[in-house]
Amino acid sequence: MFGLFRKRKAPNQARNDALRAELAARGDDGTGVRRVVHRATPSPAGDINATVVQDFLAIKGFQLTEAEGGGFAFAEDRAVAGEDFDVHTDELDKALAGWRWRYEGWSCPGV
Repeated sequence: MFGLFRKRKAPNQARNDALRAELAARGDDGTGVRRVVHRATPSPAGDINATVVQDFLAIKGFQLTEAEGGGFAFAEDRAVAGEDFDVHTDELDKALAGWRWRYEGWSCPGV
């Protein structure tokens, strides 16, 4: 019954927590700046917005590459610990959804 009133984590925060747990298992607390690669893919209806999405990500300072199978990989250097990163990924998710794209998450290559 008490679980009914507990605030649920946003989907991005739950995904972020899972990836941070993997980092923590390797002794990384996520506070250090590292290369973070995000991924996004279009829905069939969102494909026409690829140029808009590409421009948005470039303006935000991401380094873009086209992902295999469609979509983009976009990279930045930052820490992944804390609420600031959760807000960041939530904003990406919402912005991309507005153009009918799906935010697929992030990874830290080589970590």
